[in-house]
Amino acid sequence: MNDTPKYMLQKQFEIVNSKSLKEKFLNLFDLTELSIKIISNQIRTKKPDISNIDLKVELFEIFYKDDFDSEELGLIINEIKSFHKKNETHK
Repeated sequence: MNDTPKYMLQKQFEIVNSKSLKEKFLNLFDLTELSIKIISNQIRTKKPDISNIDLKVELFEIFYKDDFDSEELGLIINEIKSFHKKNETHK
C-alpha cells in the first residue's frame, strides 16, 4: 500500500538526504532499537512467561528467517541458546 503523495515522498527524501552520515546512522540505530522493543513487547504480550534467551531466539528468527535456510537457522539458534546458557551459568 502506498498512499503517500509524491510531493510528500520527495520532501521526506530531501529531509533525510540533508542529514549528515552520522545523523543518518544514529536515526537508523534508533529505528532498529525501536523495532526490537515493539516486537519484543508483542512477543511478551503473547508469551508473558518467555525467558530472555527464548525472546532473543524469537527476535533472531523474526529478523533473519529469510536470510537462512531452515537448517542454518536451526544451527544458529542452537548456538545462540548454548552461548546464553553458558553465560548465565558463569554469572
